Amino acid sequence: MNRPTTTPQSVQPEWAARPGIFAAQDAAELVSLSRNGQVESRHSGAAVVTGPSGEVLATVGPPEATVFGRSALKPLQAIASLRLGAELESRHLAVASGSHRGTSRHRRLVREILAGAGLDKSALQCPRAWPKDRGELLKMAERTRREDGPRRNRLAFNCSGKHAAWLAACVASGLDPETYLEPDHPLQREVLSVIQDYSGTEVTHVGVDGCGAPAPRLALAGLARGIGRVASAPERAARGLGIDDHAVQVATSMLRHPWAVQGRNSSNTLILRELGLLAKSGADGVLVVAAPDGTAVAVKTLDGASRANNLVALNLMAHFAPEQVDLRALHAVLDAVTPTVLGGGRPVGRAELADPVLEVLAT
Repeated sequence: MNRPTTTPQSVQPEWAARPGIFAAQDAAELVSLSRNGQVESRHSGAAVVTGPSGEVLATVGPPEATVFGRSALKPLQAIASLRLGAELESRHLAVASGSHRGTSRHRRLVREILAGAGLDKSALQCPRAWPKDRGELLKMAERTRREDGPRRNRLAFNCSGKHAAWLAACVASGLDPETYLEPDHPLQREVLSVIQDYSGTEVTHVGVDGCGAPAPRLALAGLARGIGRVASAPERAARGLGIDDHAVQVATSMLRHPWAVQGRNSSNTLILRELGLLAKSGADGVLVVAAPDGTAVAVKTLDGASRANNLVALNLMAHFAPEQVDLRALHAVLDAVTPTVLGGGRPVGRAELADPVLEVLAT
């Protein structure tokens, strides 16, 4: 048998070998999951806590970590829509700031945004999808068996609220709605400006998000700082410390309509509804949680999983802003959003904070 005398080079797409996420050796262990007393899985990554003034209070893992913010940036992207003149009612702004589950209620909100701009679902350029809500999916699947039943559609895609708000902004500002996802479109330039204004950091790279929109990459601390500023806007306005009306609208809307941000008992919705904290997750292991005083925690897991994030973020928030968190409610929320390890349908293990996080909590 003839064997090659040299090792062939791997064949990769042109974007495969580029600088990006921090290396595995630089990441910190965030959470471990045990089964019957034995550790089965570990999740590593980075977390940053920023204070009310945007200062970095603590880091777990590489403090200079940069990440694609993904859907955690949606509250800031919604602010860009408002800056460009989109007229959005509170419930519409909530769904524009969220990653919804595609229920009929969510899809109705997106239709209303589009109708208000004189558009319909054909204007959306996000992918087609089935609802992520299991009950809704089962209903649609049953009806699909019938002739002319429902199919995957853009309204059900979790980012359709953001896209509809962007389209409303284009119509309000006289911008071309056909090219609203192009990176050099005035809408996207405004989005980039908002992200940099609020985060206080430079966007280091722009890729393409899962929904087809530009995907900005920025410092994890900047992501926390930006959402913290949104969360604190209502309190700052009430105290006469500066009125940032668009941020006030976004924060108030997310808290007033938490179901529209994600749905039912999803983790973001529970944190918003039960704790009064802004919470926005992003794909590939990103989460930001922010308190009304502006304290914020941003988490990124290196493997892209999300099951470590709520446990890390909420514990860090309770430690660094205890007066902002109802500890009794926190325990109930943590029970609901922290994964349980099952064996035969019964709990046999749990997720636990890893030593690098515990060390920060001990300070």
